[in-house]
Amino acid sequence: MNVKDVMAREVKTIRMVDRLDAAARVLWEQDCGIVPVVDATQVLVGVVTDRDVCMAAWTQGRPLGEIAVSAVMARQVATCRPDDTVAQAMATLAQRQVHRLPVVDARGVVVGMVSCSDLVRIAQARPTALDATAVLKAIAAVRAPRRAATASAPAPAPAPAPAAAKTATASAPAPAVPASAPPAAAKPAVVPAPAAVKPQKSKGKSKKG
Repeated sequence: MNVKDVMAREVKTIRMVDRLDAAARVLWEQDCGIVPVVDATQVLVGVVTDRDVCMAAWTQGRPLGEIAVSAVMARQVATCRPDDTVAQAMATLAQRQVHRLPVVDARGVVVGMVSCSDLVRIAQARPTALDATAVLKAIAAVRAPRRAATASAPAPAPAPAPAAAKTATASAPAPAVPASAPPAAAKPAVVPAPAAVKPQKSKGKSKKG
């Protein structure tokens, strides 16, 4: 079985002069994860993936319409030919650890796309034509940890947490009284008023006049 027997033939492309919003539109409308980038003669010069679009938007903090495709696209692209065998294509997928291969003709013009998903569907539908075990091994190699993986970009530093407000405790000292404050006035002593003295009655009889 050859690549031309399994590849998807309707492949949308974008140009180097386009912006990333054009790439995002193709990814959305075609329900795919990769967009080939071509020059003015339709020759393949790179690819942009959905991950490339997300990472460019996150790291640059700009709208997609302001980011050039040429600044983001991968230029070292693994490809295959329509007359290559499926086994050759699977070997390239496994070696390069990619999920999709653009299919190009002798001039480098994109004529199709072959993906791991395509191979899985064909192996399930036509087990006599494509060995499912071979497909599984190829996908396992694609998904294996990269030996020479580069360090990922650091995540933005989180904003510092606001300092916790100090709470007053029961043992907090009372505010000091200024030295110049006048002393508190003394309370006057309350003296009880003397009891009224009753006049004594005269024991003698008064004379009548």
